[in-house]
Amino acid sequence: MLPLRTPTDPRWTELALARFDEVLLDHAHCEKKAAASAMALVTAYPDHDRLVKSLARLAQEELRHFRQVHDRILARGLKLNRDGGDPYAQALLAKVRKERHDHRRTDRLLVSALIEARSCERLELLAGALPDPELQRFYAGLAQAEGGHYLLFVDLAKAYAPSDDVDARLDELAAYEAEVVRGLPIEPRIH
Repeated sequence: MLPLRTPTDPRWTELALARFDEVLLDHAHCEKKAAASAMALVTAYPDHDRLVKSLARLAQEELRHFRQVHDRILARGLKLNRDGGDPYAQALLAKVRKERHDHRRTDRLLVSALIEARSCERLELLAGALPDPELQRFYAGLAQAEGGHYLLFVDLAKAYAPSDDVDARLDELAAYEAEVVRGLPIEPRIH
């Protein structure tokens, strides 16, 4: 189902478990940014009714996930820190075509799809490795949601552009995403 061309290095899971507090803090920022990104697309394409309805709902869901992660941060006696940025997402966003409005829209939706796909993969890895059954269930549920978000973004891209064009561009961006993942250091982050 997911278009990922390279799996996450197994060392990531080991590091994520060893430094789970850092992963949790990063995860909160990811959920917050996912909500903001969905609303940025609503702002950019207010005349796209299907996109507006779908992504406004998605933003609400991402904010609910943020609150759930934030509650776990507080329960562990941690404080949410400043967001240091996400080199992975920044690299993908740099590939968004800017010369045509329709290409830009397609690319923004597909970059969001790939980010959700990578999140799904990594949250599944966490769900399978965490020793706490409650955290396993929590992350398994979030992974399932992220997989659904991936499909939503691809479906939205295909609602506004020819399916073959979307598939071809997704293939190009997925190849680039794999290069980005292979080039980044392994850190206790979701991306």
